[in-house]
Amino acid sequence: MRFPKRPETHVLETKAMRLFQTLAPNDWILRETTERDYGIDAYIELVSPDGDVTGQLMSAQVKAERGLAWRAGSRARVATSPQIRTTTARYWVNLPVPVFLFVADLDSSNVFYVPVDEQIRRNFEKLDTQTTMSFRLLDELDLRTDKGIDLLECFYMREIHHGQFGFHLANLIAQADSFGDFILDYLHRDIFQEVELEKHLQFRALYETCRMVSIYFHNEWKVEPLTQVYRRDREEWQDPAAHLHQGTLASVLTQIGERFPGLVRRAIESVTGTHSSYWKQKDPGLFAICNDPEMRWVLKKIEDDVGHLIAPPS
Repeated sequence: MRFPKRPETHVLETKAMRLFQTLAPNDWILRETTERDYGIDAYIELVSPDGDVTGQLMSAQVKAERGLAWRAGSRARVATSPQIRTTTARYWVNLPVPVFLFVADLDSSNVFYVPVDEQIRRNFEKLDTQTTMSFRLLDELDLRTDKGIDLLECFYMREIHHGQFGFHLANLIAQADSFGDFILDYLHRDIFQEVELEKHLQFRALYETCRMVSIYFHNEWKVEPLTQVYRRDREEWQDPAAHLHQGTLASVLTQIGERFPGLVRRAIESVTGTHSSYWKQKDPGLFAICNDPEMRWVLKKIEDDVGHLIAPPS
């Protein structure tokens, strides 16, 4: 007698999902999808440390492997994920929530993950030139260690704010020349004067743009927090009617100026280099600006004027 046989791939997929469910933190709310043909196996809702359900969602696809082939990397062991269809990758990068690929290594009983959106943006041209693509796994990004879980949440927060990061990245590049002039112009004014309201707002825009771009590039933002800036100004000047004084502004601009040339250079190089194919499709105008020779002149001017006037932090 003949009966239907269950394919080995289905058996592996079931084992992978069970391992994923076993290792997933208890404070995750895991919802499996009923339709898995579009590259999403589950939705995960993150819960705050206080137990609040805040609606922070991520999408997950779970893949099975029997013995990942690890090799030495620059800071951790690396391996390659199973192949993913580029049509699926395009779908992932257009979703409104971050997507994580979880690879269950059944031989080691561990689950490794990769935040796919960033790697897709780095290899955006593959969506049009290949039928499949793989992703780079790091052995430190797993569900068995506290470090792995903590890093996942960091990647999630970075990705959920990518739209804001993209806006500030474009703003930094578009306003680079005027931001540089602002820093130079307000470094050596009369410290006793109040900052005009319009210039105060320009300072806020400069501060927030540089802060967000710095976070986007995984740089620690060591510039004095704005709440502390305003408190210090009130305590030093004892003038409740003034929003900000030139002396306080100059001290913060010095801190920003130390980082400003490097941020602008890295922003341009991100658009023209590491993520060029992504930006070329997503924002052709920004891509054209960054590749314009005039932008190189602006960068040189900033590095010569701001960079030489303010010594970078050691």
